[in-house]
Amino acid sequence: MLLALRSLAAIAATAYASAPVNAAADTPLTPLAQEHFIVDLPHYRDPTPISFGMYAGRMPLPSNGQEMFYWYVESKDNPDVDPLVLWLNGGPGCSSLGGMFTELGPFVVESDLTVKLNPYAWNRKANVVFLESPAGVGFSQPQLNQSDYNDDFTTDRIAEFLEQFLLTYPSLQQRPLYITGESYAGIYIPYLVHTLVTAKATPHQQQQQQHPPHHHGRRRGGGGGFTPRFPAINLRGYAIGNPFTDADIDGNAYMDYFYAHALISMENYNDMVDKCESEIGQCMFTSVNCSAPCQAAIDEGIVAADTAYFNPYYIYGDVCLLSNNQADMLHFRKRMDYQPMHRGKIEPCTDKYTEKYLNLAVVQEAIHVKTSSGASPLFAWADCNMDIAEGYNRSLSALPKYKTILKHSM
Repeated sequence: MLLALRSLAAIAATAYASAPVNAAADTPLTPLAQEHFIVDLPHYRDPTPISFGMYAGRMPLPSNGQEMFYWYVESKDNPDVDPLVLWLNGGPGCSSLGGMFTELGPFVVESDLTVKLNPYAWNRKANVVFLESPAGVGFSQPQLNQSDYNDDFTTDRIAEFLEQFLLTYPSLQQRPLYITGESYAGIYIPYLVHTLVTAKATPHQQQQQQHPPHHHGRRRGGGGGFTPRFPAINLRGYAIGNPFTDADIDGNAYMDYFYAHALISMENYNDMVDKCESEIGQCMFTSVNCSAPCQAAIDEGIVAADTAYFNPYYIYGDVCLLSNNQADMLHFRKRMDYQPMHRGKIEPCTDKYTEKYLNLAVVQEAIHVKTSSGASPLFAWADCNMDIAEGYNRSLSALPKYKTILKHSM
């Protein structure tokens, strides 16, 4: 699996098709795939033409009328045979388009909101689909009832999306599938993989109930109605970066990490050890279960390490110090001699540029951000939906799912 995932990591480049190109020439495009084909990417300014097909839009889920937004990019190498990779950002409540434009997708947004190729794109060797999940995140609709924001419901909807996606793009059926993601996808992915491998281990049965009629995203919430069927899914592996795996194990590792990287003082660390050591396993650094002295020492450490001048995901890298207004200024002052200190193509403020780019009306029209009626209003896209993040009923551990997964072959 590691070798397969390492093969997803480089780049090539040539010319962008102006009409739908199917990876398997003998398989006609479905009507929805034709509708979701991206004819032109606004503000693309890279000297190398785009050489791969792209599709984007809202995928309707028959079970309850949710519409899940996805962006599918074909492989630059050999889309006929290359594997399919599903990418999920975490949060919970954060968009996979954030990962697409600031990490592994084919494009990077510049400070003037033009788009260029990403030299680290995974679609050099894979067909990649980025899914905004759960509904209410990014362009996915609608905002659900609060009780529906939990990992069982989210997993069922992702599984249902996969089923509908493979029906829409039948040439990808039985293609090797790798499920990837980061952060809280450390919960999403083992839950999803568990669903797929256990369903595959059970003899396939016919659908036991009919899907209710499609409500075009108007229903809010609604949990039942989906019976998983995965005969076309050829799951071959999964990979998670920076995963949230277990609250106790992960949570109690933060302060050791901060201390080992000189982000908190020796005095602060020793104070935490003295006051918290006996509570390890029952008290996390964000938990109300800690004693008052322990919590006070932890709070002091969090304050010391939590600063705008620190990127917890890359502590040796630069951080973006631009406010939204300053990012606006860069957009209008395109000739400004702005040379931030950074390494590589993806600079620290790329996430701010991405948010502004995805909120352009011309971009939303190009990627088929439409309502059920077909209208294309300007939709307020944000990298993370904080209402979902704050109200999400989070699982505390994925370890029980891994125990089952490891008993199955892929």
